[in-house]
Amino acid sequence: MLVLSLNTLNSQDPLFTQFFSNALQLNPAMAGRDLSPRLHTTYRNQWPEINKGFVTYNIEYDQFSDKLHGGIGFQLLHDRTGNGSLNTSSFSSIYSYQLAISREWTVNFGIKASFVQKSLNWGDAVWGDQIDPALGIVRPTNQPQGNNAIYADFNSGLLLFNKNLFLGVSVDHLTRPKETFFYNVYGNKSSNKIPIRSSFHGGYKIRILQNGLFHKELFFSPEFVIDIQSNLKRYNFGTYFVDGIFDLGFWYRHTRFLDANNERYSPQDAIVIVIGVEKDNLRFGYSYDFNVSNLSTSSLGAHEISFTLDLPEKRKHDSKFRVIQCPQF
Repeated sequence: MLVLSLNTLNSQDPLFTQFFSNALQLNPAMAGRDLSPRLHTTYRNQWPEINKGFVTYNIEYDQFSDKLHGGIGFQLLHDRTGNGSLNTSSFSSIYSYQLAISREWTVNFGIKASFVQKSLNWGDAVWGDQIDPALGIVRPTNQPQGNNAIYADFNSGLLLFNKNLFLGVSVDHLTRPKETFFYNVYGNKSSNKIPIRSSFHGGYKIRILQNGLFHKELFFSPEFVIDIQSNLKRYNFGTYFVDGIFDLGFWYRHTRFLDANNERYSPQDAIVIVIGVEKDNLRFGYSYDFNVSNLSTSSLGAHEISFTLDLPEKRKHDSKFRVIQCPQF
């Protein structure tokens, strides 16, 4: 069903539950956000009971450079859909420029350039001309089959922040590259283009105690992430509680989409819990999506595991540069 519908289906980007942990995937303006080198990895397994329907791996590295007046970063992402029927790999380079606009407020501008390769396992496809009414699948197919889809992609982002508040927006697929494996009746590849994805996100840090249980600041931070791509809208609302080395987050996700018959659907999607531990520059995060839609009867939600290593900085940065105060998970 996936293969036969690809010529009319607009694909959706892989998204993570630990949004701010996968900072370069969310917004290129977050490159160098800690002013120290950061190495991050994430593994996500969505709906594991449906034959490993969506498995995604993400590796990020970013650091801040005073000479470049901003952050630079690199990202390697691999996504497996349908137990390997559709595979997506991308390598991205990111740059963000930091500008202090007042004593309190700072803005980051980011840009991301990606090289993307998609491959489809044609061995799993069955075409109508292969089926004999009496003998079954016995005939060769005359269906033209495309090679790997390879293209360049460009994203941009902006982030406005002060000591306690941050607001961001990112726009992906600015040039709307073509992404298709199918040929039309004239032997040319169809002209399906990736729809632009817009993401709006932000949060506010609220202090509860100066010295919490672990003699560090205790605070909570309400957040939101809204993604819009083609006929799909996804709303995420949640909050993080942070006490020294422990992080605890709760999120609610709601999805709306418009189908081919112009009918709107607003299914309940998921309730999410996020647990994080920080120790000696190493952060571990685990999140689980509890499905509250009809899929709850046939799947087990989604597991996501992340590791982040903050590398020690050899020299101090100029005091005019500022750390982005947003959650780490």
